[in-house]
Amino acid sequence: MRAKDKQKILKTVDKLVEYNKTLEKYRGSSKYLFDKILCECNKLIDEIDIADCSPEQHEALGEYKKLINSPEYDADLIKKALDVFFQQIQEENETYRILFLPYKYSMWDSFASIFEAAKEDENCEAYVMPIPYYDKDQEGNLTEMHDESESYPDDVGIISWQDNQVDEIDPDVIFIHNPYDGNNRVTSIHPKYYTNKLVCKDRVVIYVPYYVSYTEDKEVMVTMGGAEFYADYVIMQSEWYKKQFEQILSDYKKSDDDLNDLIAFYDNGNKFVVLGNPKYDKIRSLAKSEYPLRDDWEEKLFDESGNKKFTVLLDTTLEMLIKKREKMLDKIGDVIDFFEKRDDLSLIWRPHPLIESTLRNMYSELIPIYIKLVERCKKTENCIFDDTDDMHTAMAWSDAFMGKYGSMIELYRVTTKPTIMLEIGEKTNFESDGIYDEEGLKAKVSKGQVIREKDYGLGNLIDFSMKYQRDEVEYDINQTDGKKIYDFAIKAAKMKMN
Repeated sequence: MRAKDKQKILKTVDKLVEYNKTLEKYRGSSKYLFDKILCECNKLIDEIDIADCSPEQHEALGEYKKLINSPEYDADLIKKALDVFFQQIQEENETYRILFLPYKYSMWDSFASIFEAAKEDENCEAYVMPIPYYDKDQEGNLTEMHDESESYPDDVGIISWQDNQVDEIDPDVIFIHNPYDGNNRVTSIHPKYYTNKLVCKDRVVIYVPYYVSYTEDKEVMVTMGGAEFYADYVIMQSEWYKKQFEQILSDYKKSDDDLNDLIAFYDNGNKFVVLGNPKYDKIRSLAKSEYPLRDDWEEKLFDESGNKKFTVLLDTTLEMLIKKREKMLDKIGDVIDFFEKRDDLSLIWRPHPLIESTLRNMYSELIPIYIKLVERCKKTENCIFDDTDDMHTAMAWSDAFMGKYGSMIELYRVTTKPTIMLEIGEKTNFESDGIYDEEGLKAKVSKGQVIREKDYGLGNLIDFSMKYQRDEVEYDINQTDGKKIYDFAIKAAKMKMN
């Protein structure tokens, strides 16, 4: 039986218990009041949805109704009949309905382990309904629509947004991972899925960020997209992030009375919950065997003898490109120059998927430079331009990472492979003088710490990374962040029903 139906029936039974006491009080003293309360009892009984009730429960409720309407009113028998029905409902298993609303398949990893936990629970119905999103022009108008429903593997078992409505599905919990609603200047999910249209009194809406961030630097940018105001809960990767979000919300309250009222209306007192992120679960279980290489990738990652080359993954974040612009593009050019000269190495360049559209909308003068870099990368024999939907192939097959802030540097450090923080705007030194603390660097990397170009020089760090041997780490698959988030969601749904 669905948990919300069970709770509704139990609340109705509680009312009937109180009415029974009133019926007993007025049975011999006031026919008018007795008949009035009896009428209310019959209304409540008729309002109970018996569609999911067993024949035994149906029979017990029918017996109670017959007894309260009998001319020979027997309070003891009535109480026993209602107790039987109450006990039968109380013993019913509670089932929950969970709806996931992803919009980009490349971000599915922020839901995947929650979905797995939901599928493993026999008392849960889990539905995945990918929703469409739109590009925006420079005036903010919605233009081309994208629907990535076809990208999901068969074992996810998606349902169509065109054939199903959220309210018809009637979920107890909705998971979202787009925080912007209509506030992003480049894209927008379909307006009917904006967060304020999803929240309601008998369901829980939980926002799980599609990103995680490396937070050890003061320059990290923390912002809210807007959905955080309306969602019942926002899942935080760490206590640091929770404090940042709480401060942002506090600042918003002080800046605008209308915004203060909106925030207060949707605030449950515990909106930000630290439970990690499913993206970490995915990285902890990365294995090359799960990500077979395409032929064109294999040609660039292996030499003629079939030996894999040492491979570096270069990440370009949208944030850094907006901040540094030409300096960021210069850095990418420097890296490609270096790898063009090294046949023994390979490079995988994976830029943020919205970089080109963002440049076209905001910095169109940079488009020719960016396109030229992309073409150079594609034509270089040992370089791969990775614009696929899934970043995990590049993460699994690479041996080291270079980037500046963003989700990937935070995730990559969890692999305990060398994770290098680049310096943007400074001259890049690709020469290695061999003067560095190899044991100290090894200790940092094995603990999942980021190592920095500014401290050692990029040439030294590449040299170290090629020597580094990683120790494999065993993780407890039963204690995933996704399982913790799922368990929290069920508790939250129960709380909202009571």
